[in-house]
Amino acid sequence: MERASREVAQALAQGEAVVVCCERATESVLAGVGVTYLAHANPQRVRLVAADEAQVRLGEKLVALGDDADNSMVSLAQRVLSGFEKSCGRTCARRVVLACASDQSGMPETVHRYMRRGFSVGMRLYEDVAAPEALAFASLVQRVSTECEHTRQFVRFVRIPDGTFVSVFEPNENTLPLVGSYFARRMREDRFVVVDPRHLVAIFHDAGDATCSVVGLDEDTASTLASRVGEADERERLVQALWRRFYKAMELPGRGAASRGYDLRASWMPKRFWHGLPELDPRP
Repeated sequence: MERASREVAQALAQGEAVVVCCERATESVLAGVGVTYLAHANPQRVRLVAADEAQVRLGEKLVALGDDADNSMVSLAQRVLSGFEKSCGRTCARRVVLACASDQSGMPETVHRYMRRGFSVGMRLYEDVAAPEALAFASLVQRVSTECEHTRQFVRFVRIPDGTFVSVFEPNENTLPLVGSYFARRMREDRFVVVDPRHLVAIFHDAGDATCSVVGLDEDTASTLASRVGEADERERLVQALWRRFYKAMELPGRGAASRGYDLRASWMPKRFWHGLPELDPRP
């Protein structure tokens, strides 16, 4: 991180504006904010962009954070978040973690601007809801919070022959690292894994553990883990069949695609999650 901060400082000293390129991950975004502070950068002359949408403008120099072989990125991110929590409070710090999980375009710069304002106004940040930085930031937090609730509601597990519960879930935001503790509490005595092939991340839990491990995946590993959902054991197939029969027995007439009941189900249970719900599986 020292190299990146030196590059930023040198570019600013030469009259250039700077683009700091980071990954769509909490530690990378926070480290990017930290680099701008280490370089004593004027916030009007530096911006953060995600690597997948980096586009340099005229008069700008691109500075990449690089890898984290020496764990300096995580260390710097922890310092930045700790300092922000002391300045603005725990609630605002938790909101930063939520916002960093967003897939929205421009997320790193929105977080950067919000944190810059927070370091300037301190504890007043929580009530400073009308500022442009706060409005854009609040939109990210709302999207991720909603998707976290969807994740808690609509993840469905399949029990495979070795006793492990497996689930494949593809949220619109990177929510699995945020909800792992919820599933660890609910399934404390079970071994399970939830795979997100879209964000190439998984959470793993061993029976008796209080927390989940969050692991980044490559595409082949994600595909291999996801394929295990099709290995349901006999007991699992029986439970799914019983659940489908119960769901069908409780269904009210007039709930087809052209009726009001269908609209309500689609509203409360987004259709993008239906493929993972046994009760809505069209197969017999």
